[in-house]
Amino acid sequence: MKLPVPATYFGNCIGPAIGAAPKRDLASAGAGGLFTACAAIAESIGRAVASPEWETMVERVKQAGARGVLSVAGSPRLRVYGVDFGFGPTAKVEIVSVARTGAMAVAEIRGRAGMEVGMSLPPAGMAAFRSCFDDTVEWLASSHSTSYSC
Repeated sequence: MKLPVPATYFGNCIGPAIGAAPKRDLASAGAGGLFTACAAIAESIGRAVASPEWETMVERVKQAGARGVLSVAGSPRLRVYGVDFGFGPTAKVEIVSVARTGAMAVAEIRGRAGMEVGMSLPPAGMAAFRSCFDDTVEWLASSHSTSYSC
């Protein structure tokens, strides 16, 4: 199947936005670490959009990888559940590379509002992630959640 490209097609490109924050700030109690990460990510996306710096992209990704990173594969904006290759609607999407790369897989939830997140870590790493995640969700559900904004 070779579909024609519309004359109005501008193209698309996905590139890295590399954010960083001190480990002590990311590991802070409650949701403080989550909001620190949120602010670092938002700032890095803003910089990447304003000035992509394609010439240095590969070197910056290598440097970040050497320091240890949590990367994200996918986006809820890609609308992967809206893709139809002629076999009917997509039933489930799995980004299998996360098992090798340690990335966090992100996609929209099929048929309703929300986001699905997938992780693949060694058992000790998964237990630590689950503990931090559960603590943050509990904190966000508490009455304290209105005191932060990101």
